Amino acid sequence: MRYMPFIITAAIFSASPAVSQSEYTPDVVTPGSWQEGHWRDEDLGRAIFEGYADRSFIWLRGESNKVVKFNRADGSRTVVAENAVDLLHDGAHLWVVTDTPGHEPHIRDLRSEQAQPIRLVTHERSYQSLFATGQKRPGVLTSLAAYTPNEDGWKRRELPASVITQTVAPDGQTHLYFGLNRGEFGGGLRRIDLETGTISIVYRPNEGSGERLPSPSDRPVVGLFTSPDQPGCVHVGIGLAHLTTSIGHVYQVCGDNISTVFDTPKPLLRDRWMMVPVPWPLDNLIPLNDGWIATSRGRYFRSRNGLIEEHEYAPFRNWSGLRLSDEQQGVLFVVSSCCWGGGDHLTLYRAMPIPVMD
Repeated sequence: MRYMPFIITAAIFSASPAVSQSEYTPDVVTPGSWQEGHWRDEDLGRAIFEGYADRSFIWLRGESNKVVKFNRADGSRTVVAENAVDLLHDGAHLWVVTDTPGHEPHIRDLRSEQAQPIRLVTHERSYQSLFATGQKRPGVLTSLAAYTPNEDGWKRRELPASVITQTVAPDGQTHLYFGLNRGEFGGGLRRIDLETGTISIVYRPNEGSGERLPSPSDRPVVGLFTSPDQPGCVHVGIGLAHLTTSIGHVYQVCGDNISTVFDTPKPLLRDRWMMVPVPWPLDNLIPLNDGWIATSRGRYFRSRNGLIEEHEYAPFRNWSGLRLSDEQQGVLFVVSSCCWGGGDHLTLYRAMPIPVMD
């Protein structure tokens, strides 16, 4: 699943009574020594795009296009992939796809040191995104085609137009969804029919009211995953923070049916980064074994057992050159990009959730 955040752009819209909110809104400042405003990791670069963990290790993919493996016991690190363009957790596997000079993607399972690279011959100079299949190899979506594994290797389904993919998820049946995120310039959700290659725009009709309802058709997509135990459906997170606009939504999309799962609330107290009180924006949406988690400025929203709760991040600590929180409810948080401002000014940062795999 690929995430390509702008270095400090926030992301998503509205309010829900199902959220248990904190009683105050703390100032959001860059934690610890990072307040100098020029953080850059020697291996990962200026930002962290995505990550996963288990009980022993943490894997992070950074702006440098490297994947770094950290030992959780002592903080030691090893670069395990270069020219990496996507990272995906699929069952027992942690797949990485790397580009090569001949544009023939190599796919490896980072959780198996004995696993041999899988070569996918595309001859396409294009974007590559992985998607889960539950099989011995993942699916691959490029700008020009969708590749699904079969007994002979790969089945190629050519697309009618070139696409730029950022987040990708199958619906568990015959469709593949991908999201776009261009920040204040919009985004959108698209659906690919894997049988025909047809691409459709996912939108919500006005339902006869004459008023356009919130829709994922043109909003920045910050997260996307297959809805558990609901074939044909996906969850999608929408988010944006720009000038006086701040949105945060989670939708479920089942074919042409779009339903609202969650709208972020407004802060209880004034937030100094908002000109007027508006809903919290969303930056990320990721699935967990027992629900999902969505992040915002200084806080996160956790869905579990039908209840959505709002929590503040645990304190970040210096760890192996990073700013990392202790594990909370099966998730670690890492400061993934920083900073807006400097040591003498209030500074925004972005924190990214890292799911801890079984």
